[in-house]
Amino acid sequence: MRSGPRGVPFAGLSAVARKKTPKTRVNVKASLSRRLREVRQELFGEHGGPELSRRLGLPARTWYNYETGVTVPAEVLLEFIEQTGVNPSWLLGGEGPRYKHASSNIDFLDFSPVELIRRGLERLEHFPQDVRLIAPEDVPATALSEFTAVKVVPLQDLGRKGGDSGRNGEHIMAFRQWLPHPDETVGVRLSDDTMWPILPAGSVVAIDRSVTDPLALQGKLVAAIPPDREPVIRWLDVSGRHMILRPNQLSREHPLLPIELNAQAKEIILGQVVWAWSWFGH
Repeated sequence: MRSGPRGVPFAGLSAVARKKTPKTRVNVKASLSRRLREVRQELFGEHGGPELSRRLGLPARTWYNYETGVTVPAEVLLEFIEQTGVNPSWLLGGEGPRYKHASSNIDFLDFSPVELIRRGLERLEHFPQDVRLIAPEDVPATALSEFTAVKVVPLQDLGRKGGDSGRNGEHIMAFRQWLPHPDETVGVRLSDDTMWPILPAGSVVAIDRSVTDPLALQGKLVAAIPPDREPVIRWLDVSGRHMILRPNQLSREHPLLPIELNAQAKEIILGQVVWAWSWFGH
């Protein structure tokens, strides 16, 4: 290191030329990352980074970097706004309402089954009293603003026409916003660990029976009634001229079930699993 007048050392022009990032710029990036994180937590849950990343076409690690202050490319911001409905003025400057529309709900049918179930369990950890089983006489006579009563029927009765009508039997109070078609939704309780660890024995799943097209349910969790078998809850894979009902725990008792993809296939699919509960308050 050279010395200047009176022996005072200096590091040369390269050090003098370096400039610090302006504090205001750091604050803007920190505010943006904070708002990105807030929206992600509100819409996708505390551990919803991987689901949001999937929608944005990014590795999860890349998204979490954005939440910690790494510069976000413009195309990612635009896709984030499109996916979440967030108000650009609020996102970039903190001005105006958080969302472009009055409701911040997104299309929950687009969530992966694992993400839907994870969100349900996460919600129960914070608000265990919000989801509960109730007796028939306690079913509310009128719809509540946030809740709806979903009837729980035996799994073996799921494929029977009219077998779940009326108000008899067990019901579960569920958040209305998580059920796309409440009037077409019914609950069933699982008795085995075929779908463990996603759905352990004792879980109750909500099945939307308005959706039965195998092609529309590729990769989803479904309720189905295979030929000469009782109804089951399985993953649905469509491959070529066949659809495959796949358990999470493959065994001799619970094998893959390939079924020809024909005009009768819609009759085999009973509906889509749209929500699940694996814990109940008392």
